[in-house]
Amino acid sequence: MTERPLKVLISNDDGPPSREESPFILPFIEHLESLGWIVKVCLPSSQKSWISKSFMIKDHIDVTYYHRETRETSYHRRDPSDFVLLSGTPATCVNIALNYIFKDEEFDLVIGGPNFGRNTSTVYTLSSGTIGAALEAVVCKQKALALSFAIFSRDFGRKEIEGSCEMAVDVIKQLHQVNQWPENGLFNINIPLSVEKRPVYLTQFHKMHYGRLFKPLDDKYKKTDSGKSASTIITNPTTTGTKEEESPEYAARKEAEGQESGRLVFHFAPDYKSIVFPTDAPEGTDAWAMHKRYVSVTPMVASYEIAQTTTDYGFNTVNNNKL
Repeated sequence: MTERPLKVLISNDDGPPSREESPFILPFIEHLESLGWIVKVCLPSSQKSWISKSFMIKDHIDVTYYHRETRETSYHRRDPSDFVLLSGTPATCVNIALNYIFKDEEFDLVIGGPNFGRNTSTVYTLSSGTIGAALEAVVCKQKALALSFAIFSRDFGRKEIEGSCEMAVDVIKQLHQVNQWPENGLFNINIPLSVEKRPVYLTQFHKMHYGRLFKPLDDKYKKTDSGKSASTIITNPTTTGTKEEESPEYAARKEAEGQESGRLVFHFAPDYKSIVFPTDAPEGTDAWAMHKRYVSVTPMVASYEIAQTTTDYGFNTVNNNKL
């Protein structure tokens, strides 16, 4: 019997196709389309990693379109295959896609990813925008999974990406065929970037911690990557402020304050080595699987589950003191 092609919605946290920040999204979509899958795409318009399942509720969300052939973006769709881009978080993309842009579509799956890099262990899963996209889909009553391609070197090419796409499809098709989704849950899939197929393991999350994620900037008034000064970013709100905040005098005063010497500015600069390559990951965890370069599939629940405990924490004392 011929398999029915799946219809999927895809979002990510790396943004539109880019060799530097989002190299996997276009090859993965093209691979699915080559298999006859029906693919709808709604992505953040820029990098949104480490943002989890958040919404910027005071921001207005702009809609643009990514044209595959020219790699250009525009405010109007040029071709039915154009990707929808939103100036919001991955969860925002999924919610708007399901409830507005593709509201008349019935999807077999919502896929977050493939992420540029692994999403293993609790520190990544709590922070990942890729997983956040899948979590939002579950909250919207959709079957969903998060997909990440773990890299071990920046020296990779089309063959490694294609190999990982093939492994991803094998796992996704198997999960869809068995159709035993966790109640109110999803799957977190991590695939080592590899030409050869790797063994697949059902895993648990490796529980770990981290320390410093930010560093102070040496240059207190340094231009940022976007070309705006730190003071401009800090003092120019993205939402409508009070009349005083919107006045030229207020902006000039805040700009002058921003150029004062001695300002302290931090930037995101985590120590990736300790969290990407843990040395104490127990066998059967997702981090252990990645260390062995195995495919990791972790069933998870879209919820902060209550911790099981027999401790009563002595709250009767607090209650008695207030009576």
